[in-house]
Amino acid sequence: IGFTSKDEILTAAVAVDNDIACTPYDIGQQIEYIETLFGDGKHISEIRLIHEQMHGLKGDLLTLNSTASVTSIIGHINLVLVAQYPETALERWNSVRDEMNDILNTIQKNFRFPKNMHAIAIDDSKIQRKLLSKFFDFMGLGSEQCTVLGDGADEIKGFEDFVVKFMSNHPGDYVFMVVDENLDVVDESSGTDESISGSVCVENIRRRLPYELERRLFALVRSANDSTSDIAIYNNRAHGFLPKAPIRREKVTETLAPLWLKRFPPAQFGDSVAYDNADESESTTSEELACSAQDITHKLVEMDARFNTDNRTENWRWMHDQLHELKGDILTMASDASMISVLGMINLLLGYKDSVLITEKWPKLRDRIYSITNEERTASGTVQAGGGRWTKVRHTLKAKSSFVESSASAKLKRRASLLTNSNQRATTERNSALTNSIKTTTATERRSSELSNSIRSTTTTEVRSSALSNSVFDLSSP
Repeated sequence: IGFTSKDEILTAAVAVDNDIACTPYDIGQQIEYIETLFGDGKHISEIRLIHEQMHGLKGDLLTLNSTASVTSIIGHINLVLVAQYPETALERWNSVRDEMNDILNTIQKNFRFPKNMHAIAIDDSKIQRKLLSKFFDFMGLGSEQCTVLGDGADEIKGFEDFVVKFMSNHPGDYVFMVVDENLDVVDESSGTDESISGSVCVENIRRRLPYELERRLFALVRSANDSTSDIAIYNNRAHGFLPKAPIRREKVTETLAPLWLKRFPPAQFGDSVAYDNADESESTTSEELACSAQDITHKLVEMDARFNTDNRTENWRWMHDQLHELKGDILTMASDASMISVLGMINLLLGYKDSVLITEKWPKLRDRIYSITNEERTASGTVQAGGGRWTKVRHTLKAKSSFVESSASAKLKRRASLLTNSNQRATTERNSALTNSIKTTTATERRSSELSNSIRSTTTTEVRSSALSNSVFDLSSP
């Protein structure tokens, strides 16, 4: 056709048919697979398999949806294909792998989310809502593109309707959604509470949306519960899982780009990705998305107030909801200290289905968390900057601690009193029943005695009658 370089072949391939374009994510997966083959020694025992994968990698590179030059890499792949010794093939493959990873890193650095994109998040934690707004900012999105919900029962219960309506009003745009798994709803009028599953909300939204709208939705479930079985559920109901953990600004795109490309491959969505040439001279401040020690301290004060004054402290499920929220906030805290013991204590309290036991154990957990966060503030100089304020918080927590302990003690005394009264009533009833039983037995024995006497009297009479008859018989005998 008259191509003068392999780069021209690449350009023509992408221009002719974008439907066969390959993504950096696909290339990365292919490189990982080939690396495992070399690690397993296939270049020694099954060189043909290595050659097949190399030919496939060449084809993927020629359809890579990027303007990056791949001429040098294709040349190195050809050298691997003609290598006569396993050691030579491995050495040349290492060059291919390193150069390809450099290109993928450059592409990832230049990755930009499309302009026609909106972000929606929901979380019932005030701290997490603040972090999610910052998370979207790290993605390079403007405030006009972002909506963060979860402040109150109305926003949580109306979330599904909101998203369906929003997407119907933006049919040509992409919607990125981050949903907290445990959404706790409190009905202020009735005082009742319930926990709504965020992943179930996503599943319901996907079912309600028409196909053309649903395919433009990318939903991730964010949760502190990250067991293998939990993540499997999230992946089934949504499009992926996002852990509650601190993350740096430069890692946000690195984390989301592969997931985004997998959900919206440019071969099917021509406008799903934008690539800008990053200016190497520009420096981006390395900022971390994390909850602060000050945030956690305020959280402890709020929870203490709720546990002391809210009439729902009799409801262990409501207390579990509060502890789940605290656990999620702690997992996103930037801390040099280990929080393993704290998370273990929270999990222990979550195992109690007794509000009295939770109230009794809460001061110990609260004081442990405060001790760690206080060390963090001391190390960072925050305490010195606002010592009076933190001293006040410490005294407040101590005062509340005695209140909580006395409250728990009072609950235990009430429960003991109720149990004692119940036992007394049961004992009285048993004694009364025993007395009646004794009376009945005595009456029965008395009647039995009378009957026995009657029988003995009858027997005596019969004996006398018999004797008399015998006497008469003797007199009548000749």
